[in-house]
Amino acid sequence: MGSKPAPFSDIGKRAKDLLTKDYNYDHKFTLSILNSTGMALTATGLKKEEVFFGDINALYKSKNTVVDVKVDTYSNVCTKVTVNDILPSTKAAFSFKIPDHKSGKVSAFSIAQK
Repeated sequence: MGSKPAPFSDIGKRAKDLLTKDYNYDHKFTLSILNSTGMALTATGLKKEEVFFGDINALYKSKNTVVDVKVDTYSNVCTKVTVNDILPSTKAAFSFKIPDHKSGKVSAFSIAQK
């Protein structure tokens, strides 16, 4: 009792799976711009099927302050401001997300010098 031949739709399926399985058809891009003044801009995007997702990230460093702002596809703005050495060996961070009014967070860290 032999096995039946494969249905017509299954002919070539193994070869097709071998060539296309785990292959990503999505379109991705990343654009980064660095400036000597301490500013960095990064834009990323992903088109998956007919939907486009993207975000823009800006990072600014100046002496003891770092400001990081990210805007995503849904117009959410995430911001983190970090200030080092307000007092000797201290670090303060402030972060918030707009439009989520409950996301605000303030933290301060202190490290003793030896």
